[in-house]
Amino acid sequence: MDTFSADNEQMRQSDNTYFCLLEGEVYLFPFGMKELYSEDYLKWMNDVKITKTLSRFDYLMPVERQKLVEYYESINRDRTIFLAIYIGQADSTFQEGKKDDKKFIGTLKIYDIDLLAKRTSIGIAIGDRANWGKGYATKAIHIACKYCFEVLSVRKITAGYIANNIAMERAFIKNGFGACPWPS
Repeated sequence: MDTFSADNEQMRQSDNTYFCLLEGEVYLFPFGMKELYSEDYLKWMNDVKITKTLSRFDYLMPVERQKLVEYYESINRDRTIFLAIYIGQADSTFQEGKKDDKKFIGTLKIYDIDLLAKRTSIGIAIGDRANWGKGYATKAIHIACKYCFEVLSVRKITAGYIANNIAMERAFIKNGFGACPWPS
């Protein structure tokens, strides 16, 4: 995996495209204004088949762009890295974070980052239903985990997904996650 790391100030700049995590045809860029104001993102956040998997029950009703903007602005960037998932042809001559020739298919959030306790959580949504079941979530989770372990130096990552989302559960299991049994 090629990784272009960035410091916290670079990550706070939402539309920088020089920070990119990639593996094969899956690219993770900082989620920024381009994605926030895209018609695709608005459409996904109004698709009940997608929003019912997000733990955002307020998104089960029609969502206007302003609500998405408010959510985006409320993200604690000291404890959260919000990324856009893109797919595109794997390119060995990768030019620093060029999004233009790639397709935006979803989001991945590394959140509740606690560098002192060395733990974090990951949540993911593949919004483009045409790309469900193609392994992109599994690859994106792998890329994010590698970043969390190697760059953030965390020791524990928890998965954030709704329990009835079997496809997402499989994607996390393929990346070495396991279920923690509830105490009886």
